[in-house]
Amino acid sequence: MIAPPRGRMLYRRSVERDLVDGRVIHVSRAFTVEFRENGEGFLVHGLQQSVSVEAPETLSRFVELEQSRDESGLFPLELTASGRIANPDNTLPRQAEVQSAVDHALEVMGQHNPPQSEREQVEQFIGAIHAAGQGITATMPEDLFAPSDEPRRTSEIVILPDGTEGSVQTLFEAEMDRATGLMRSAARDIVTAIGSSRRTTRERWTLTALS
Repeated sequence: MIAPPRGRMLYRRSVERDLVDGRVIHVSRAFTVEFRENGEGFLVHGLQQSVSVEAPETLSRFVELEQSRDESGLFPLELTASGRIANPDNTLPRQAEVQSAVDHALEVMGQHNPPQSEREQVEQFIGAIHAAGQGITATMPEDLFAPSDEPRRTSEIVILPDGTEGSVQTLFEAEMDRATGLMRSAARDIVTAIGSSRRTTRERWTLTALS
């Protein structure tokens, strides 16, 4: 059972993604949230308060779009009495879903830019693997708001049309507030790899009381 404090809390989420050239994109959002009793569980209501975006100058349009985007629509979130996200759509994708994401990315790439050579085909394969890894960040860990102190690792192997294997590995770690049972901080690293191409997406969350 979790015991959320009365009043508002500050919830922060940041995402940092590696780019092809070694540079990174960093996006951070802050929300005020409030836990309200809902039957045997809770509803988490939230409102975005700020957004910060850091990216190379060549991605200025991306920066503008991210700065204008309000993710308040994420809320309200329904939690069970133990603090787990009640909506199963927010759980981490299973292996079949990761493979499906790669297949879909390849289909879209093929329709818009059919490979003209073996090299272009390999580049599309690499892009599909990394796109699948980024897709994981669209889902919240089911136990984000009431996590275990034990690190959790997953590793999925995906098979590309030419038989090449790629991998999507995730590591989730968190610190819990013993007084409330809620997450104090959490981190998820998603590493996608195919051949010599390797990229990492880093997610960080914090939840603190507001005075």
